[in-house]
Amino acid sequence: MTRPLQGVRVLDFTRVLSGPHATRMLCDLGADVIKVEQPSGDLTRFSSPRVNSNATYFIQQNVGKRNISLDLTKPEAVDLITQLVDKCDVVIENFRPGVMKRMNLDHLTLRTKYPKIIYASITGYGNTGPWVDRRAYAPVINAEMGLTKRQGDARNGEYANDPFSHGDVYTAIECASAILAALFQRERTGDGQYIDLSMAQTLLYVNEHAHDALWDQPVSPDAIRSFRPEDYPVLKTKDGVISIVSGHPAERGTFDFFVAAMQTPHLLDDKRFKSVETRLANLPALMRLLKDWALTIDTVDELERRLAEHKLAMGRLRSVSEVAQTDWAQQRNAFIEVSDRAEGKVKLPNSPWIFSGSDTSTRGEIKYRGEDNADVLSELLGMSDSQIKDLYGREILSQRGPTKKP
Repeated sequence: MTRPLQGVRVLDFTRVLSGPHATRMLCDLGADVIKVEQPSGDLTRFSSPRVNSNATYFIQQNVGKRNISLDLTKPEAVDLITQLVDKCDVVIENFRPGVMKRMNLDHLTLRTKYPKIIYASITGYGNTGPWVDRRAYAPVINAEMGLTKRQGDARNGEYANDPFSHGDVYTAIECASAILAALFQRERTGDGQYIDLSMAQTLLYVNEHAHDALWDQPVSPDAIRSFRPEDYPVLKTKDGVISIVSGHPAERGTFDFFVAAMQTPHLLDDKRFKSVETRLANLPALMRLLKDWALTIDTVDELERRLAEHKLAMGRLRSVSEVAQTDWAQQRNAFIEVSDRAEGKVKLPNSPWIFSGSDTSTRGEIKYRGEDNADVLSELLGMSDSQIKDLYGREILSQRGPTKKP
């Protein structure tokens, strides 16, 4: 089966996570993604675990992409890139503001020459505004945009950085979506786009509780503000399995579901639990009742059955490796094995889309830095072997393969 973005070519200057995840999405959807690395290499190449000189972090975000490596401090390298832009549909970068301009690869320069190009730029705070020069990584953006505070407030003021880089991955998804929209619009207008996307604005956009934080009017005491999922019950059954139940036990209606599941109708007349307001005031006591009840149930499967009978959903606490062993993951093809560039395989999460008429699963293998220099330059620019050899000799092109073991 063909892929939805077959025929689209992307020149990818991104590093670490936000950009690479966006371009992995485009790659899985069928685009020919050509990753451009400086001789210093993507930072995530040096993380661990490692296999055959490749970091598994780097593999997860860059599998399936072609790879070229040029020294962009050299004018000849910039000239080659400019020529490659003419053969591409999309350029994406996530350097700090001003870096691409210093290399004469900014959107104004390239789109003046190639007006059909779609140029996407990911930065911490955007390419305009008073924070344009601030350094930004996901933990910084998480803190600045209210995510870390909300998480810490939910844990009685114990503030800590989240282990997940929400600012990066959410921005990656928004960026890929914007690129797809720009490609669709170009089909109708013939014109490209410049997409200026900030991690900061993305985290505001995806924050489902932002409306509540911005609300400055009174709220009924008999209501749960923005569902408060941080209060959802964490229960353990006799078999020692921990589960999370989706539903606030103090909420109108949901409280009745919990009471029915526990088979404790007398709680409906308990003065502590007569209203949302009183249930919130006595939430620790209500949670204790739920936890004690769960401990009387033999297995997590039985807990799920009882809750489901009363419209309550729950999920057991699992590690990613435990998820990979489930029948669900195997039947949904939720994980995929890719080559480790030797005799083995590396297991990764597969792409999540299942198209009825297209293949959108993760494909290809990871590439070493500069591995596709010759193929890309000969295929797209018609360069000869001697011309490519000359570029290596003048250190305009660079390449690094696996480290040989002694």
